[in-house]
Amino acid sequence: MPFRPTWAAMFEPELYPPPPLTGFGFAWRYAVAIGSFFAMAAVWVLAFQARSTGVLLDIPITPEEIGSLPPVWWAVLDPVLGAIGLATIHLRRRFPLVLAVGTAVLSFASASIAAVAVWAFISNASRRNLRNTLIAWAATLATGLAGFLLPWSVPFTWGNLIGVALLSTAMALLGMYLGVRRDRAAGFLRRVEQAEADRQFAVLAERNRIAREMHDVLAHRISLVSMHAGVLAYRSDLPPEKTQEIASIIQENAHASLTELRSVLSTLREMPTVDAAGAVVGAGATASGPVAAPQPTLADLPALIEEVHASGQRLEVVDTLDAASVPLVQQRHLYRIVQECLTNARKHAPRALVRLELSGNRREGITLRCGNDLTDLTAAIPGSKLGLVGITERAHMLGGRLDAGVRGGRFEVEAWLPWETDFRRTP
Repeated sequence: MPFRPTWAAMFEPELYPPPPLTGFGFAWRYAVAIGSFFAMAAVWVLAFQARSTGVLLDIPITPEEIGSLPPVWWAVLDPVLGAIGLATIHLRRRFPLVLAVGTAVLSFASASIAAVAVWAFISNASRRNLRNTLIAWAATLATGLAGFLLPWSVPFTWGNLIGVALLSTAMALLGMYLGVRRDRAAGFLRRVEQAEADRQFAVLAERNRIAREMHDVLAHRISLVSMHAGVLAYRSDLPPEKTQEIASIIQENAHASLTELRSVLSTLREMPTVDAAGAVVGAGATASGPVAAPQPTLADLPALIEEVHASGQRLEVVDTLDAASVPLVQQRHLYRIVQECLTNARKHAPRALVRLELSGNRREGITLRCGNDLTDLTAAIPGSKLGLVGITERAHMLGGRLDAGVRGGRFEVEAWLPWETDFRRTP
């Protein structure tokens, strides 16, 4: 621990509350306090016996020496005050200044409370409240000097004054130093706990990202496979040519699903990063070329729309967005949002007209609207609403927003994304 930073921190307020004493720390502190109490109580018993018998440890003492002993009532008061100190020391964390000053004052009339007074004084100093530490220091110094005024005390000298002042200062500095050590240990534990919480959050975020990518990639293709397979299951009157065409579509979409799944798994092997141009660079990227399995962008949107029309879904597109100027990060997420909206419409309103609108510019951001009329048809494919959750997460991740719900007999999805995303500010 560097000396200078520690010395400066000793005069700064504590950062963390002191932890409760447990185990060895609890045992040795109370052992010293109780041992000191009984040792001083034994001294007072011997003094009382010497006053009564004129003998101290089998050694006769003179009347003058007996007269220099404290009175009996003082010998009785001393252990009583010591017991009060032992009974109240557990409150030092709640009332540090009160216990430090109170035990210091009581130590004027009780030597058996000395260990408790030192304990309370150091505990108060460890809180590193400079005002409270100075008050306790002054009370301890004043009580220590007042003890020399008692008739049975040793004579006062300037050396005694310097000794009491140095001892009080040393105890104050020791308490402040222990407070710094305690704060740093608590800070280290907090950082460890925060690192573990961050790790668990990162694992959960990665799981959600994988789930979102899997859903967005597979839902579109699998819904097409399911829809065409349903036609084969319920239409036994189809001519061979039509059956072969539908089977070919199923095969193509199943193959495309596997291809896109491999692409997503390859990308998810590493967390994507953003280069200076705002492009997503994932696993398989090289310094001289793009990633091995690129994610779809708005350039792939016409192919998606053509697939939708080929599947028999009614779609009207109004696109005024200059796709070439949109950053690649936004393009990828816009494609996935459009794909999920069209997939939901195909699953839950297969015969309804879907209207898709894309617009925006660098100043106003990007707006996407997709809606369809509600139908009385029961969807053959059950919905889990995970798709809406996924595209909502995508919008929020880029600093945008997404609203979805029924409005005026239509199911509407409206999303807004910023033109460019500042990943340093994105939560």
